[in-house]
Amino acid sequence: MTTTSSDYLQRFNRLLVWSTVVLLIIFVISGFGITNSRTTSEMTGGVFTFSVSLYLHLNLAVPVLILLVIHVLIGLKAALTRWGVEEARLLNVVLIALGLFVTALIILARYLIF
Repeated sequence: MTTTSSDYLQRFNRLLVWSTVVLLIIFVISGFGITNSRTTSEMTGGVFTFSVSLYLHLNLAVPVLILLVIHVLIGLKAALTRWGVEEARLLNVVLIALGLFVTALIILARYLIF
């Protein structure tokens, strides 16, 4: 059985999903730690204090969003391929361009606009 680039992409997507889930859980806990710092600090053994929660929450937003964009684009590529889109190179170029555009918007919104 030969391994195709599609198989590698699906394996990468699985790893990406689990990494995103871990970061998303930390992101949610840190957000809760901003609004309920005493409870969160007690529940995490003092790890998620207000300052740590605020730092993590502000700095994890962009990586979590970018990982989600990559995950969605990989899923979109798989779905379009299943639906019969056969121009693989054009599809890859369009999806990469879309991913770069959305990533640029996320970075602009986080670091330049706000």
